[in-house]
Amino acid sequence: MDKFNDLSVAEKRSLVDTDSAVTNRWHRLQFTQVLVSLFGEMEINRLHQLQEQLEWHHLSNGDLLFRQDDPSDGMYIVLNGRLRYTVVNYNGETMAAGEVGPGETIGEFALITDERRAATVFAVRETNLVKITPERFQRFAQEYPQMMGQLTRIIIERRQRDLKQTKPSAPERLTLAIVPTGATVDAARFARELAAVMDPFGAALALDAASFNARAGHEEAAQTAPDATNNPVIVALLDELEANQKYLLYVTDPHPSHWTNRCLGQADRVLLLADSRHDPQPGPIETHLAQFDVPLRTELVLWHPPETERPQGTAVWLDQRQIHTHHHVRQGDADHMARLARRLTGHAVGLVLSGGAARGFAHLGVQRALEELNIPIDYIGGTSMGAVIGASIILYETNATMMSQAVNIADPKKLFDHTLPLTSLMSSRKVTHFTKRHFGDHHIEDQWIPFYCIASNLTTAEPVIYQRGPIWHAVRASLAIPGVFTPVIADGDVIVDGAVMDNFPVSTMADLCESDRIIGVNVSPYQEKKRDYDFETNISGWRVFFSRLNPFTKSLRSPSLLGTIMRSVEINSVRRTKDEERLVDVMICPDVKLFKSTAYDQYEAIAQVGYEAALTPLTAWKAQRLCE
Repeated sequence: MDKFNDLSVAEKRSLVDTDSAVTNRWHRLQFTQVLVSLFGEMEINRLHQLQEQLEWHHLSNGDLLFRQDDPSDGMYIVLNGRLRYTVVNYNGETMAAGEVGPGETIGEFALITDERRAATVFAVRETNLVKITPERFQRFAQEYPQMMGQLTRIIIERRQRDLKQTKPSAPERLTLAIVPTGATVDAARFARELAAVMDPFGAALALDAASFNARAGHEEAAQTAPDATNNPVIVALLDELEANQKYLLYVTDPHPSHWTNRCLGQADRVLLLADSRHDPQPGPIETHLAQFDVPLRTELVLWHPPETERPQGTAVWLDQRQIHTHHHVRQGDADHMARLARRLTGHAVGLVLSGGAARGFAHLGVQRALEELNIPIDYIGGTSMGAVIGASIILYETNATMMSQAVNIADPKKLFDHTLPLTSLMSSRKVTHFTKRHFGDHHIEDQWIPFYCIASNLTTAEPVIYQRGPIWHAVRASLAIPGVFTPVIADGDVIVDGAVMDNFPVSTMADLCESDRIIGVNVSPYQEKKRDYDFETNISGWRVFFSRLNPFTKSLRSPSLLGTIMRSVEINSVRRTKDEERLVDVMICPDVKLFKSTAYDQYEAIAQVGYEAALTPLTAWKAQRLCE
């Protein structure tokens, strides 16, 4: 008997087309392909038998599949669409746990263990799925033992993903609804350009109402009456398009319509496309989106004129919307469109820079290597000195410019202003003035390349992730080394250096960038170079002071107070840093132990060490990963 995978596409369609309804044909074809991947190769007759034994279900946005703590009554296989699952934790808080897309299963853990449901599951969009009851599951497990191994792998991967023990992967399939926020926004052109740069990551297709009508074969397809929304020919065409494209981009009308509703019903995510010069007030489609039972993940794309040097006023757009993230794209800029494509498809390149005081100048050498190798950076994050360098990169861009600016960052006279050490060693006027002058009035949300930095809230014992607001203020908080610089006070909370809680914020990058292509640069050694000192348990500060004044005696060797404080802050995050490294795709650890953390005057030598440490691993990584 012929095997399913040995047949042509046309033969597969005809064999599963046992029902006269075109919709059923496509659902059965999709399901057959999932069955083969789950149970392994099987005969055609057996595939038909399996299909007849299963229950078929359809869900729309907000429809509930099952609730947490419900008894298990089977597992489900998603044919198309998307499900979201949430978990109520021990504090009674509802936490978003993840999503399930085409070809994936849900409910298999409770089915195998005979436990109650571990999560609440509902549909994000129009979703078709099949149910396998416990009785049928037992029979399948006996006939197809490989199924248990496959389900075990699925359970382990999902559990690890939920616990953030593995790196996130690019979405297998994605359907976008591109919503123009005004009638003059050429969303169809934008979608075609975006599909072209997404295509290297998987087949991509952009469709507006006119092009969909042409495919449907008649002019009224997109304008059918509401009671014809489930027209089998239209539904089958939508299913076929989704099955054949990895990335499907539907362009809605600029106003509510039957076509717009159909696009939103099919979408995994929504891209709001706005001309940055237009009125930032939400439009009627956005108002309609707010009424969905389950909010669709919505992202804002601000499309800027070709002459735009740097975005401005983004906060006004963000303040009036509940969005997941935002993007800046300059019209006609291929690099900007490519960055958007990488971010949407899970192929973005994230750069994470650790704290490390003066040793952080090694980050400049890594930037030089990235430039020489033409490796794009789509997201930058950092802590403390990593925040200083990361924020400088998004503003000053080129390594040559950065090196010319480094002399200002490296001048202790511009950073340190000693005072009576009651709150801190420094009064911190100079470091505050430096950050204001160096970063100006630029805001984080107004940058072409997205950026974040980490600080630590001593009041609430929680990390602070800065993604909006003045860059200078965020960086000033991130480098507020306890005991060295004064804390930043925000609404009564005491904010200090991010290294206290997270000196190497890789997991934050994985969450925000949603990619496994993360380049990590850690300049905080796990072990310092051993040095000989002239005391064991106690020493007078006056003795150290006068020994350095007297040219006829040897200066007493002792750790500096500033260096001890800086190192104490770093090592608090050492264990977390080791955990974070598991999320990094390429790890760069410049050997900076020869340089003291206060050696700001050696910035050029430190940058060279960073360059030499980065060049070889980045060259190998580019050849392997950026070609995928």
